[in-house]
Amino acid sequence: MRAIKTSYAQSKYVGSLPKGCVQCMRGRKLVLFVTGVCAHSCYYCPLSSKRKNVDKTWANETQVFLDEDVLREARLCSSRGVGVTGGEPLERFERTVKYIRGLKKEFGDRFHVHLYTSGDIITDKMLKELEDAGLDELRLHLRDDLSLIDKCLGYRFDVGAEVPVVPGKEGELKELILYLEKVGAKFLNLNELEMSELNFSRMTKRGLLSNEDVFNTVRGSYDAGIALLEFARRNTKKLSVHFCTSSVKNVYQYQNRLRLRAKSIVKGFERIVDHCMIEKGVVDGDCGEIVSKLKLSEGEFFVNMDENRVEMSVKNARRAKGLGYECAVVKVMPTSDSFDFEKEGL
Repeated sequence: MRAIKTSYAQSKYVGSLPKGCVQCMRGRKLVLFVTGVCAHSCYYCPLSSKRKNVDKTWANETQVFLDEDVLREARLCSSRGVGVTGGEPLERFERTVKYIRGLKKEFGDRFHVHLYTSGDIITDKMLKELEDAGLDELRLHLRDDLSLIDKCLGYRFDVGAEVPVVPGKEGELKELILYLEKVGAKFLNLNELEMSELNFSRMTKRGLLSNEDVFNTVRGSYDAGIALLEFARRNTKKLSVHFCTSSVKNVYQYQNRLRLRAKSIVKGFERIVDHCMIEKGVVDGDCGEIVSKLKLSEGEFFVNMDENRVEMSVKNARRAKGLGYECAVVKVMPTSDSFDFEKEGL
């Protein structure tokens, strides 16, 4: 009989982990949000108002204006693959294929590409183009029509399904597991259901409750996911089933990706703390005067025009404090939309 295993990120699975999941846990996946446009209105959709039904492209937290923006973000994060998502990326199919081809050309065939889609509008022509572009893994958000997966099989990329674990829907999810096993799908990703500000009202109207023990998760989703793994263990022979918990995304995927980006952008006078934050000293006042009085050389400071401050090492900020300047120690997020996560006056 098959066993339930535990991943590096403490998620549970039967069989083997999809390669896209392995890279994701390590923070090695660029998240390419092709478009917020989507024909569906799933009540559990977690997208923010900044992205939902907005036709803009984002590479991680970076809004994309040029193709180079995508490549640059992949380099900064030391990405070894990309997860293409939305919205519905197939609504902007030419854009999606262009980015897949561009990333494969820049980083080589080993750069792993997975695509997440509802599959509703997918055609044979699209599937062939995705194969030719170098897609490695197709993840279908299956709803009522499970047979959508049938026409996606037989190409050079792996095919599986990815769906949220909604408490009370265990019967339907068991049917999905059996169907995927029968048709020869590669994997099923079960995601622990999460609440956000945008979907909170819609979900509570359906009787779903927030889990007080674990931030932003839905009560009962975790237990249902574990039960479904047990069902898969006893009723499948080949299908891989992975239960991806909220902590995988929020603790491992996100923080590991930020840590890799922090390593790429940290300045000589800054340091990485709390796994992925960048710590530095900041001083308010006239830049020239501050640099002169502290006798700072090039590379020991940075003039942040947006924040109207001089940034330097914490040690030098303490020296500036001794000279009467207003100073603080800040921890900033290492993202393109960087902001002060913490600020403590000296």
